[in-house]
Amino acid sequence: MFWSLNTAFVDPGCKAIEGTKDISANIKVTSNVDATKGGKYTITYKVQNSDGFDASVSRTVYVYDQTAPLNGYYRSTIVRNNAGTIASRGPFTMLVYSVGNGNYFVSDLLGGWYDLGSAYGPTYAGPGVLKLNADNTFTIVSASKLAWGYPCVLTAGTTSTYDAGTKTLLLNTNMADAPTMKFAVTLNNPTPLN
Repeated sequence: MFWSLNTAFVDPGCKAIEGTKDISANIKVTSNVDATKGGKYTITYKVQNSDGFDASVSRTVYVYDQTAPLNGYYRSTIVRNNAGTIASRGPFTMLVYSVGNGNYFVSDLLGGWYDLGSAYGPTYAGPGVLKLNADNTFTIVSASKLAWGYPCVLTAGTTSTYDAGTKTLLLNTNMADAPTMKFAVTLNNPTPLN
């Protein structure tokens, strides 16, 4: 679910049925949604039936600046240079959205190389927040650690850019402990967030 930054959040809730009986009034909600701060949040709904069995479901809420130009689902293609050995993967779908102040969350700074391309799963994605500078270059604000324990970084000596004309992001990244393994991630053909 996508929600506009600085708009009071209204939880759409959920419904719980036991047989034909509506037990929605018994749902306990845990939420960390802060609509004043862009980011990814989780709402968990938990209920217990009359036999003592629990059921739960979660909703992901993305709070974002709807007016930002880079918001969208992008097609990702990646070229990896591993100390001279070149390989490519993609296309994969990546999410990019504004968390405010010119900062953008990117679902994987490696473009899905390990998470999707190697099918290792989401703990091997390298999500991060990038600052879009006035000259259409990026600097890194923060990055989550991959399952191996280190984050993605922008590759030293290279430039990561946004081309407004083609709506293309070019990210030059590597993992913090493997600077010789470089990823050129192209994100293009965005589709709007819904």
